[in-house]
Amino acid sequence: MRGLHRLIDEDRPCLDVLMQLSAAQEALSQVGKLVTRNYLEKCMTDALQSGSEEEQARAYDDLMAVIYKYRR
Repeated sequence: MRGLHRLIDEDRPCLDVLMQLSAAQEALSQVGKLVTRNYLEKCMTDALQSGSEEEQARAYDDLMAVIYKYRR
């Protein structure tokens, strides 16, 4: 984000800013995938193995809320 801000402050060409924005979006997407995988491997697995039916349902509901909150 700071890099994008700096490009804009330096009045760099729009294509440079757009390329950096695209790279930042891809990086965030990759981080999102890693965090989601971690959630599934750790949090969801723990809830399903040791939680009550209410905790299991809540874990599913939480995951669904995140998945559908920012869908395009």
